[in-house]
Amino acid sequence: MNKDYPELQQFLAGYFNQDWMADHQSASEVIEFFISDISADTLFKVQSELNRLITTQKTKQELQDYLFTEIGCYYYYLNEWEDARTWLRHVASSLEISKGSNKK
Repeated sequence: MNKDYPELQQFLAGYFNQDWMADHQSASEVIEFFISDISADTLFKVQSELNRLITTQKTKQELQDYLFTEIGCYYYYLNEWEDARTWLRHVASSLEISKGSNKK
């Protein structure tokens, strides 16, 4: 378990696991499923950890290595996004938009 980003790791490694493409058509669908599956408290924690990770001083390569190695995310965002920060900002934005509709 990642001690710095435990909730974010649960999200990225758990929902973007090695079989995520067998269950979902797109990364956006995974994010939508995650939002529908969690509590408001968990959503808040993931958003907070996500924002902290986005603002770290990690280089592009360090952040990429961190997501794939330390966090265990199996979504290869580079097929759709310029870099990790760009994708993570998109995820953060998607979670923020959903905050009002998450009733759990």
